[in-house]
Amino acid sequence: MDAERTQHSLGSGADRKADRESGSDFLSGAEAFLSQLKASGVEYLFSNAGTDFPPIIEAFARASTTQLSFPTPLLVSHEAVAMGMAHGFYLVTGRLQAVMVHVNVGLANATMGIINAASDNVPVIVCSGRTPITETGRAGSRTTPIHWGQEMRDQAAMVREIVKWDYELRYGDQAIDVVSRAVSLATSDPPGPVYLSLPREALAEVSTSDVRTRKPVAAELGRPLKDAIEKAAELLANAKFPLVIAQRGTGSGDFEPLSEFVDRYALPTCEFWATRNSLSTSHPMHLGRDPTDWLRGADVVLVMDSMVPWIPDQVAPPSGCKAIAIGSDPLFSRVPMRGYPFDVLLTGSPAEAVRALDEALATHKDLDRAQISERRRGVHARRDAIRQQIRSRIEAGSGSPMSPAWVSHCISQAKAPSAVVFSELACEPAAMTFEKPRTLFTVPQAGGLGWALPAALGAQLADPISEVIACVGDGSYIFSNPVACHHMASAHRLPVLTIVFNNGIWNAVRRATVGMYPDGAAAQANKMPLTSLEPSPDCCGIARAHGAYAERVEQGEELPGALERALEQVRTSRLQALLEVMVSY
Repeated sequence: MDAERTQHSLGSGADRKADRESGSDFLSGAEAFLSQLKASGVEYLFSNAGTDFPPIIEAFARASTTQLSFPTPLLVSHEAVAMGMAHGFYLVTGRLQAVMVHVNVGLANATMGIINAASDNVPVIVCSGRTPITETGRAGSRTTPIHWGQEMRDQAAMVREIVKWDYELRYGDQAIDVVSRAVSLATSDPPGPVYLSLPREALAEVSTSDVRTRKPVAAELGRPLKDAIEKAAELLANAKFPLVIAQRGTGSGDFEPLSEFVDRYALPTCEFWATRNSLSTSHPMHLGRDPTDWLRGADVVLVMDSMVPWIPDQVAPPSGCKAIAIGSDPLFSRVPMRGYPFDVLLTGSPAEAVRALDEALATHKDLDRAQISERRRGVHARRDAIRQQIRSRIEAGSGSPMSPAWVSHCISQAKAPSAVVFSELACEPAAMTFEKPRTLFTVPQAGGLGWALPAALGAQLADPISEVIACVGDGSYIFSNPVACHHMASAHRLPVLTIVFNNGIWNAVRRATVGMYPDGAAAQANKMPLTSLEPSPDCCGIARAHGAYAERVEQGEELPGALERALEQVRTSRLQALLEVMVSY
């Protein structure tokens, strides 16, 4: 066990109070909590503080005296932004972070971000204080009227259905064990957020025994069962029209081993509603994001860790088509209703499952190399036709207002090859080029809007020299708590480029209504109820108030120049920038 001993003095009751006032050496529950977070690899505590935080604040203030090692505290002026930053930090690094908010009210503001993290299998140690349990007589007892108004019988119930595990700290002595267990559970397959409730008394309590911090261990899945691999290989070896659907790759943080696998066996691959890019857009088997035509003719579908591989009410594989699912939880058991029929389940590490399938296929007796070559030629021809259609859409959308395809194309031309793009119902990825892994992230399928800009800030914090772009609709920009986001960018010199796709409406709501009632009154209305965002906020003004370079772009021909100017500010001056781009969907 990798351990670091933290010494402290004993004490209780009045002695503890005297120690606290005199500044004598002691180890509080808060110090044990923070020490174990750091020992677990947590670099930042994204915090929105309240009256439950005094023991945490005191611990940070004493750190130069105690010589204890803690995560860096980062004050974030909205809880949803704190959650989004922790989410984005993890996406580009694979390292979990911690968020601490103010009792139940802060937890309420953070809940949407917790839902997004759970949907996206992103581990976060989510903590909030708990209003003091005692009214008097203990360090941490109630001192303000809100300590009565904020008390709940079961505060964790607010998020219990969402998180993998929750617990309320009872004693300061428990902090090491509780944090260690929280980290292990959050990072075990499939990963996700956990929640800790931290009463003020437990955080203030002086521990009565020596404490050793330790490095938690996650439970990781290996290869799926051999029999299941053989069944899947049999289906793929005999498939004439196979299709791979991927939404977040293999979880390896790289395009491999999926890239070589689908190329070797000419397996066309679609990124339907992908939250992370799984293949290079120049990969010969990359089909884009619409599986409709391919799915209708498929005889075997390989679903790579995808919660929603297709929309059954819109399109489904033909009768007789076989389906294989790969994932650490291929049935997505936390989703109450998900009725996709599968013939083979490969439960395990997605990367290891692909490697095992590759090995099994390489020597399979039914593998037809001539058929693979023929399929490869067919995929190339269809792929070329798709790309020509995309080019036509790009060229047609360069007027005023612009099309998302044109804006996306211009962004793709202007950005650095290694730039990281966070898109929230804004970009059209098919019109863009992404040659590196971990360079495109889209809103989690839980759909908690206001995610992309905070996530981009977290990614920028994780890699200060990287180029990070947040693409959001005007509605998503409002949801993102832009004042809090731009404040963070200014306070911590995070030079994110924000591009607001402004069409003046809630387009997702409009699209859903038209899809359900294509000939209805709402579809025919000049102004659909509950969708207009007029009058449009001054996005540029909001950004400029925090020192950002900002520019509004109305003509398509003006966009390349505007992008060049904005990126110059980001790259050279290391300033945040915002472009408000007028679009029509």
